[in-house]
Amino acid sequence: MPRAKANASATCKPVEPEKLSEPEKPVESDERVDLDEDNDPDEAMDEEVEYEEVEVEEEVEEVEEEVEEEEVEEEEEEVEEEEEEEEANEADEHKSPSGGGGKIEDEDESKKHAELLALPPHGSEVYVGGISQDASEEDLKSFCESVGEVTEVRIMKGKDSGENKGFAFVTFRNVELASKAIEELNNTEFKGRKIKCSTSQAKHRLFIGNVPRSWGEEDIKKVVTEIGPGVTAVELVKDMKNSSNNRGFAFIDYYNHACAEYSRQKMMNPKFKLDNNAPTVSWADPKNADSSPASQVKAVYVKNLPKNITQDQLKQLFEHHGKITKVVLPPAKSGQEKSRIGFVHFAERSSAMKALKNTEKYEIDGDHYFTLLVSLLPP
Repeated sequence: MPRAKANASATCKPVEPEKLSEPEKPVESDERVDLDEDNDPDEAMDEEVEYEEVEVEEEVEEVEEEVEEEEVEEEEEEVEEEEEEEEANEADEHKSPSGGGGKIEDEDESKKHAELLALPPHGSEVYVGGISQDASEEDLKSFCESVGEVTEVRIMKGKDSGENKGFAFVTFRNVELASKAIEELNNTEFKGRKIKCSTSQAKHRLFIGNVPRSWGEEDIKKVVTEIGPGVTAVELVKDMKNSSNNRGFAFIDYYNHACAEYSRQKMMNPKFKLDNNAPTVSWADPKNADSSPASQVKAVYVKNLPKNITQDQLKQLFEHHGKITKVVLPPAKSGQEKSRIGFVHFAERSSAMKALKNTEKYEIDGDHYFTLLVSLLPP
């Protein structure tokens, strides 16, 4: 994370040579703290407690859309269960190396990695609902190829009856074509019926538990990249109470579902270890993560601020992470002026997560360093 410099009496400038953009005027709000008020410090602090509550914006959707989304989710969950059963039956074909994985030595395995990476990336699959019972995969492929290259079409059928279930998954060569297909084909007519197109929720993220607490992000990244191809992101969740440790779990993003499934099967082998720990490996649940109140939080709570810092300075310290909508700096309680707190509200959650990811050291007055403790506000 970047090192930033602040001047307690003027403005804050980062240590990096880049100049910060001219600070925006603090956002006007009824909730902004007026440091010139003559209120009793304790009383003022009590009034500011309400800033610790995060206002979660609720998106109001039409009832019909909610029903459609629920139906899509149920259908996709059913498909995932069927596919996982098939994949579990093939798991014995993949033998995992022990001790966290070794380097690729077998030519067949290297070839398999290349095949997985040659498949379209995550986000290239489109859900198509409302198709007619007599539609074939060839019919649907020809229909979708008006948008661009289609690599796979799967019309879902009943296990016993073999009958068309009325929905399918179409995989395009890339994400751009998939987005174009949703835009152009949604609510159009296919074989006499109006179809619905939306982004498929194909799983591409793994949850790994029982990670050694002393491990850093590079340790877990080394293991997962050796065990399988296509790792695009590693998130090792830190222990906020002890920044030198992690919380014992991590999330791994992959290039596509095929790469994630390949690694999942490898890591589920009893011989696979993280040091001496037997990890738990499962699919991360994107729906729960996206819908929970905690996932909507866009504000951070900052501790250990110097007593003479201003709202403008606090804003400048964090605005390199993204657009800030509001900064709140409550007056310090009597006797606790050396360790003040503040609240920074971002326009986007991703900006708040950047601010949260690493503890930053800031230089104040040219000769004092302050390690600011940053955490998300509770929902």
